[in-house]
Amino acid sequence: MPPKKTRQTAAPSRTSRARASNTPKTTAKSISKGTISTATASKRKGPSHDAVQPPSKKAKASPKKPKTAPSPPAPLNQPLSVFAVGNGENGELGLGPNQTETYRPLVNSLLSKLQVIQLSCGGMHTVALTADGKIVTWGVNDNYALGRNTGWDGGLRDIDADSGDETGELNPRESTPMAIPASAFPEGTRFVQVAAGDSCTFALTDDGHVYGWGCFRNTSGDNQFGYDADGNFIERQKIPVLIQGLTNITQIACGADHALALDATGKVWGWGSHEQNQLGKRLFGRHIQHLKPRLVEVCRGKARYIASGEYHAFAIDKRDNVWGWGLNSFGEAGYAKGAGGDSALLPHPVKIPGLCGRGVKVLDGGAHHSAAVTADGECLVWGRLDGGQLGIDFTPRQLQNEDLVRHDEWDKPRICLQPTQVPNVCKAVHVACGTDHTIFINQEGKGYATGINSSGQLGLGHGKDVDVAQEIRGEDLKGEKLSWAGAGGQFSIIAGPAH
Repeated sequence: MPPKKTRQTAAPSRTSRARASNTPKTTAKSISKGTISTATASKRKGPSHDAVQPPSKKAKASPKKPKTAPSPPAPLNQPLSVFAVGNGENGELGLGPNQTETYRPLVNSLLSKLQVIQLSCGGMHTVALTADGKIVTWGVNDNYALGRNTGWDGGLRDIDADSGDETGELNPRESTPMAIPASAFPEGTRFVQVAAGDSCTFALTDDGHVYGWGCFRNTSGDNQFGYDADGNFIERQKIPVLIQGLTNITQIACGADHALALDATGKVWGWGSHEQNQLGKRLFGRHIQHLKPRLVEVCRGKARYIASGEYHAFAIDKRDNVWGWGLNSFGEAGYAKGAGGDSALLPHPVKIPGLCGRGVKVLDGGAHHSAAVTADGECLVWGRLDGGQLGIDFTPRQLQNEDLVRHDEWDKPRICLQPTQVPNVCKAVHVACGTDHTIFINQEGKGYATGINSSGQLGLGHGKDVDVAQEIRGEDLKGEKLSWAGAGGQFSIIAGPAH
């Protein structure tokens, strides 16, 4: 087993937790052979001063509901059984202060009574929406991604200590799912969707407004969230705040350090980190306007769905065209031309020929790979393949096809240039991409996983990397029919209808 990854004082991006051999340092000018790296992780044994927050103040009230109401997704009402797997040394699993890892999915009994109906996984935290409208969070809160006070005077667990040692445990306020206080929002606020990035979290209301908290981090490691209603710069937002300039929003999505919002007219808005052109436009220098929601010029303002990878993004328009932009160093944004080059960025949205007209209904992306599910149940993958991220056993004929597979300087297969079907996942209904792993859910309610598995995040019972998608099994999954999956850096969450 490789050494355990440890928590940083400032939460690292998901990319920094990928297998070391796959993550040489990357910049916007040289991005063809690696990922964006951060400083070496260090062990924390004492409480962080940043973790102690002042009492929550009530969030600024939403503007009056517009006369023409938007159409956000209808609130879900099917409670879910939630299962966690992988590494949780910083509370990512949400199984309480004593469960730090599992190689097989474990049911999260702490969530059963809360009736969770929707979830989203960030790099090292998860956010969930409950049937009664509460927002529940767990995981790392160094940059306030949990949106609530997690101050605790018990210190942090020493990861070198014997696993049976009960003298040290995880912060229970981070490792245990807890709701953000209702007082953080105006009375009567109802939520319909949540979305998580690396160190940021957002929530969409039923009247089309967006609340957010935490922070974005740029490639220099600077924390930056945005601006308050008075125009004051916010480095890190401890508690939920209304995102200014967004109305009539119907869907939200997060990358590692950027966010997207789709409004009722079909316009796409983006804000956050921009160095990899995640916002669909070129911004130079220390341009601060990227922290305010700005229009992404895509689909001629006729988008109907948005999705994001860590440093790239997608939109589907009303004519079933799929558009991609942002980082494309491994073809992850779906555009084969230039993939693998030293300046493989898509500064503006472009159509993805291999996805247009195929009835794509689900899209997701990791650090350097992406996946889609079509209305016919096809599961399509593309991008980086040398860590098993795509789950395909490519045939010799496929590997020799230069229009499909690009090799590195050692003639090793490295990039899948075109959306390609995963043959052993039939009739897919959902897909989720972690930094370097992927989880598929099929119509039968079975889960399949592939990719980097150094922390057991695939749920296959071991810590070995996997090149071809394998079925996820476990005692807690017997009799369950899965319908959803989410993937972080070193952990995964899967879920299905509660019995």
